[in-house]
Amino acid sequence: MHLNTILLFLLVIAAYLNIFIKFKHLKTHQKRAKLPISSKQWREKVEDENFKSWLSNRERLKGRKKDQ
Repeated sequence: MHLNTILLFLLVIAAYLNIFIKFKHLKTHQKRAKLPISSKQWREKVEDENFKSWLSNRERLKGRKKDQ
């Protein structure tokens, strides 16, 4: 075997190793953390809390108007 053949073989091994490492790196970074609640559910929860707060304030203000 000539020196050029050995160097070419080492170059091919290095290229495949580089591709494997990059693919593994991308695969590990694409995993996303699973959130306990989705953004849609969170928005509905906040809107529901705001609505309940609004209703309680409305009832409290109605009581004040009747007293006056």
